[in-house]
Amino acid sequence: MASLRAGVSFLICTYNGVERISETLACLARQKGASTIEWEVIFVDNASTDNTTSVAQVYWEKLGSPVPLRTFEEPRPGKNFAVEVAFSQASYGYVCIVDDDNRLASDYLQIGYDLLESNPKIGILGGQNTGVFEVMPPDWFSAYQALYAVGPQLRPYQSIPLPDGLVEEAVLWGAGMFVRMEVWYKLRQGEFKSLFLGRQGTKNLTAGEDDELCYASRLLGYEVWYSSNLKLQHYMTASRLTEAYRDRLFYGTVWSQARLKVYRDVLGNSSGKQLGSTTNLTKDILYMSRTVAQRLLSRGYVQALLNGDNKHLMSCHHQLLTLYDFIRNFREIQDYYKVVKAFKQRVSKSPVEQIA
Repeated sequence: MASLRAGVSFLICTYNGVERISETLACLARQKGASTIEWEVIFVDNASTDNTTSVAQVYWEKLGSPVPLRTFEEPRPGKNFAVEVAFSQASYGYVCIVDDDNRLASDYLQIGYDLLESNPKIGILGGQNTGVFEVMPPDWFSAYQALYAVGPQLRPYQSIPLPDGLVEEAVLWGAGMFVRMEVWYKLRQGEFKSLFLGRQGTKNLTAGEDDELCYASRLLGYEVWYSSNLKLQHYMTASRLTEAYRDRLFYGTVWSQARLKVYRDVLGNSSGKQLGSTTNLTKDILYMSRTVAQRLLSRGYVQALLNGDNKHLMSCHHQLLTLYDFIRNFREIQDYYKVVKAFKQRVSKSPVEQIA
C-alpha cells in the first residue's frame, strides 16, 4: 500500500459548477492551519460543458494559489466515477469531499485534521451544514431540508440531532465528509463493488453512495464520527428550490432503499441468518406490504388527501414505490446480498496490508 504523508486532500468533483465554484475555492483558501498542515486541492470535472475547470484555475491563481490545485477530467456521468478519480490522485492520509456548492468554515481543515490524528479508529468524519440561498427559501424547505444535506444530522428514524463523537448506526452526508485514505485503499484491496453510481448532474437525482461509504467503512472495522464543530454552508440555487426538483430528490431515494438495507442487514447480522435468501426477502416484502396497506387505508391518509397534506402523502407514496421496487428487483436484491456478504468475508478472512 502506498505511503501517504500526514495532511489533507480536498476533493472537488463538479458538473457545470462555474457559477458556484469561486466561493467554494475562496473558502478553501481561507483555511486556518494551512501554514502548518500540508494540504492540496484535487479538482475533477465530471463531464461539464461550461468551462468550469478553466474558471477554477484562473480564480485559484487570483487567490494566490495557496496550495496546488490539480485538475482532472472524468467524462463518464456519475459522481462515483469522479470521486474514484479524485481518491486515486490524493497525496495525503486524509481526504475531504467538497461539493462545488460547499463553503467550508475557516477552521474546517484544522478541526478535521486534529480529530483524525487523535483517533486512528475514525474512518469517516462529518459535521453540520447550514443552508444559504440564492433566493428566499420556500415555506416547505425546512420540512425537506435533510434531502438537501442541510440542517442537523439526525439519529436514524428519529428527530434527535446526532451527538458529537462516535455514531453507532447513523450515516453522514457526503458534503464536507472526511475519509481516512486507509479506508479507500482497503476497499480496493477487498475488491469492493459499489451498488451505486452517484448523481448524474440534474438528470439523475438518485443517490446513496455517501451512506454506502459509511457502511463499507464499518464493514472494514472503522468508526463513523460526527462533530458539530465542523461547519459548512450549503449553497442552494434557485433552480433547486422548486417543488418539481424537491419531488425528484425525494422520490429519487426510492431506488437506494433496497441497496442500503442490504448493508444494514449484513452489518447487523451475527446470528448466522441467511440474509438475502428467497424466504427472508419474501418475509420482508410481506411485512412491507402490510405496513403500506395499513397506511393507505388509514384515516390519516384520507385526511391528508382531503386537507392537501403533501408531506404525509409523499411519505405514503414513497413507501408504496419502495415496495414496488423490492418486488420488481427481487432477484437483483438477492445478488446485492451476495456481493456485500462476499466483500465482508474477504476483508474479515484476509489480512489487509497497512499503509507504511
